[in-house]
Amino acid sequence: MSTDTDTDNCLLVIDNEPIRRQLELELQAVRAAIERCEGEIARHETLDLPAFRQWMAVQCHDLLNERRLIEERIWELRVRLSAIQGLTRHGISNLAAAFFWFQEIERDQEAIPPYVRRAWEEVIVGPVGKSSAQGAESGRFEDASDDAFSEWSGEVDDVFEEGASDLTELGPGEKETVSRHKSLYRKIALLLHPDLAGVLTKQELERRDQAQRAYEKKDVATLETILPRCDRVGTNSLNLSELRGFVQQSQSRLATLQLSIAGLSGSPSWRFLLLEVCEVKGRLRDVRRELEGVNRGLLREAKLLENELARIEERTERWVKRRKGVEKQLALGI
Repeated sequence: MSTDTDTDNCLLVIDNEPIRRQLELELQAVRAAIERCEGEIARHETLDLPAFRQWMAVQCHDLLNERRLIEERIWELRVRLSAIQGLTRHGISNLAAAFFWFQEIERDQEAIPPYVRRAWEEVIVGPVGKSSAQGAESGRFEDASDDAFSEWSGEVDDVFEEGASDLTELGPGEKETVSRHKSLYRKIALLLHPDLAGVLTKQELERRDQAQRAYEKKDVATLETILPRCDRVGTNSLNLSELRGFVQQSQSRLATLQLSIAGLSGSPSWRFLLLEVCEVKGRLRDVRRELEGVNRGLLREAKLLENELARIEERTERWVKRRKGVEKQLALGI
């Protein structure tokens, strides 16, 4: 005869296997989707993008050459303006005088005053000069108008040897991130170490390479996705909480990959090799139209720079006339 006390002391046994099987199926489906997305991105980078670039070089060589020539002209104009402005920051306050002396330096004239030579040395070797040169070289090429065609252009031992001294200068949040990515990589490296796992399959070798790249980039999300795919005994060794965590991490990784694909799908090289002949012709029209627009924008920019230099040159001519007039008066003793 059982009592209330006996009833209270009874343990309720819950069968977790249906929950586990559901989570494992969900994890398997997400992993398969991740592999498909990674395959699409890999195909784009290794096949479609190189083929698109080669096709562009042939079909749009005239517009590409035009663009290159315009960009070279813009670079030259920006360098000249940068050098002239650099002189004004190093003792030659008059812009017209700076342009005059810059021309004299270009002609390699010997009668250059010492103060002008000192200013020029500051421009070409000083910190401000370096900054100006970098600006001149990079200014046009970092503009938003380039975005439309921006695409043209001993593992385990090493990780364990990295001591806690690496974390001493980091904040609490940064320490947590660094520790997390190292911890994940250690687990992956142990699971895929030949001395411990024996002969690795092709997939396992690829995962080890992916883990190495993710570790170098401190990519915690990718490492978290790779780890559950490296366990040879599957997910049997995981408890339900860990299994749910792997499902969530895999879903997060899948969402990131899907966003990347959504961005790539808008580029003209996306699935280029899968296009029909009529689609390629349409793509060519779109690409040439886009390139023509880019070149028009570059031409406008070159014209603005040329106008700015012409304006400075006019001021310089007036400055030279006044200078000669003053020198003539001094020579006559007026």
